[in-house]
Amino acid sequence: MSANELEQALRDLPRTGKLIKDRTYRQVWRFECAAKPYYLKFYPRGPLRDRLCRWVRGSKALMEFQRLQWLQKAGVPAPRAVASLLGFTIAGVKGDAVILEGIEPSVPLDQYLNHLTLDALALPNRLELAKQLIDLLEKLGRAGLGHSDLHLGNILLKDGRLYLVDGYEVHKGGLHMHDIFLLALSASPYATRADFHRAWQQLGPGGTLPPANARAPVAWRKLMARSFKKDRYFGHLKSEEWRGHFFRHAKFPHRSSPASRMDITEKDWHAAWPLLLQQIASDQFEVLKRSDSGDVLAGEIVLGGRPVPIVVKKPIRKYWYRYLNEIGRGSRSRRAWTKAWKLVVRHIPTAWPLLLMEKRRLGYVTDSLVVFERIAGQPLSSPDWSAKGPEQYHNLLHRAGRLLRRLEDTGLFLYDAKAENWIIRDDPKLGPMPMLIDMDGIRRFKVSIGGFNRLLRSLRENPAVPFTTDDALALARGYEPSATTRQLHRLCGLKPDSPTPPQSYAAKEGLP
Repeated sequence: MSANELEQALRDLPRTGKLIKDRTYRQVWRFECAAKPYYLKFYPRGPLRDRLCRWVRGSKALMEFQRLQWLQKAGVPAPRAVASLLGFTIAGVKGDAVILEGIEPSVPLDQYLNHLTLDALALPNRLELAKQLIDLLEKLGRAGLGHSDLHLGNILLKDGRLYLVDGYEVHKGGLHMHDIFLLALSASPYATRADFHRAWQQLGPGGTLPPANARAPVAWRKLMARSFKKDRYFGHLKSEEWRGHFFRHAKFPHRSSPASRMDITEKDWHAAWPLLLQQIASDQFEVLKRSDSGDVLAGEIVLGGRPVPIVVKKPIRKYWYRYLNEIGRGSRSRRAWTKAWKLVVRHIPTAWPLLLMEKRRLGYVTDSLVVFERIAGQPLSSPDWSAKGPEQYHNLLHRAGRLLRRLEDTGLFLYDAKAENWIIRDDPKLGPMPMLIDMDGIRRFKVSIGGFNRLLRSLRENPAVPFTTDDALALARGYEPSATTRQLHRLCGLKPDSPTPPQSYAAKEGLP
C-alpha cells in the first residue's frame, strides 16, 4: 500500500467506507486499500472538556497507536497499527484517528459464544481456546502490561486464533486483579468452574479460587441502571396518564427467552398498549391468579407484527400500610421489574420483562402494571415430571438445585422458593430446564426458612407427587455438588446413619 493509495482511500472514506460503530466518543470505520481491509478509529474533539483532556493527556488516537506497538513488542496477538492521524476530519468533524490492519474474517468472541449458546451447541476445541486466552493474558503480564477494559468483546476469533483488538485501554504496571475479574465476569455465562480454576492457577496469586467476583456487583448495578434509561436497549413510553419503560433490544439474547431475540420499537408499543389496556379492562385475558393483592393475567399481544404470549401482573394495595411503605421503595410493579432484570443480568433464566407502566398523581403512583413474556411449561409441582421416571425426575431436581445455588452465588436469595414458583421449560435439545417466575421473593440477604429449605418442604408437602428421600438427595446434590453423603443427609433433614428407603413423604404422613 502506497502513501498515495492510502491518502485517496481516506479522502473517499465517508463515501466508500462502512461505519461499524458510532458512539459519541469514538467511531470505527472499515475501508479497503490495495485489496486489503483496514479499520480506522476516529476520536472526535467534541466539547471544551475533551479538548482540555487532550491537552493534558495527549491524543487518544496517538495513545492507542503507541499501546498497540507495546502489544506487538510483547508478542501479544493484536492488529498491527499502520498510522496515527492528528487533525483528521470526517464529514466536517475534526479529530484524531488511528489506522489498524484488519483481521478478517473474524468474529468477537462473545458473539461467537452467544450464538453457540442460542443453538445449544458445544464449543469446539474448548480447551485450546481457553489455553490461548490464558497464554495471551500471561504474555500481557510478563511484559508489564494490563488492560482496563478486558472482556470477550475485545477478543477476536479468527481461524481458531485469538487476538486482542482494543489497544486504548492497555496500561503499564502489569495485569491487575481488577482486569482479570472483569474478564471472568464477561466469560461467566460460558465458562465452567474448571476453566476458572485453570486460569486462576496460572494467572492468580495462588491459593483457592475466590468465592465471588469482586467486580460483579458494580457491573451488575450499571447494567441494572440501563433498564430505566432511553438507549438502544430500552425505551420510554408515554400514553395519556401512563408513563413507563419498555424493553427494546438485547445485545446477547437468552436461549430460554424468544422475546429476547426481538427488536421492539416505541411505535410497536404505542400500537399494542391501548389494546392491552382494553383487554385488561374488559377481562379478556386468562386469569391465572386473582386475589385481594392483585391479578395475574395471561394473554397475547402483537409486537412488530409478531404474536407474543405475555403475563400481566397488576398489583392492588390490600393493606393500608402499603400506601406508606411504597414511598421511597417504588411500586410493586417497579420492584418486580427491577428484580427481574437483576436475574437477567446475572444470567438466571426467568420470565423476560417487557414493559413497566405506572400512573401517577402529584408524583405518587396510583396504579401500575408489569408485563412479562409467558413461559410455556408446567410448574415443578406438576405430577407430569415425576411420571417421566426416576432418572429424568432426579435430573430435573438436580438442575433446580443447581439453579438455586447459582442464584445464591450471585448474592441473591429466593425467599419463596416453593415448587409453584418454578416453571419447567421443555427445551427440544437440552431437555426440561427450570426457570423462576415469581420475583417478589427475591432478597439480598439469606433467610434460613427460605431458599433450599422452602423448596424441599413444598415438594414434600405436595400431595399430587410422591416425594422420596432419593428425590430429596437429587435436589441436594444439585444445590451442594461438593458435599459428602453425610452432609447431604443433614441438608435434607435426615439422620446420617439411618437407612433411607425410597418411601414417599406423603405415604409416611398418611396423606392421600
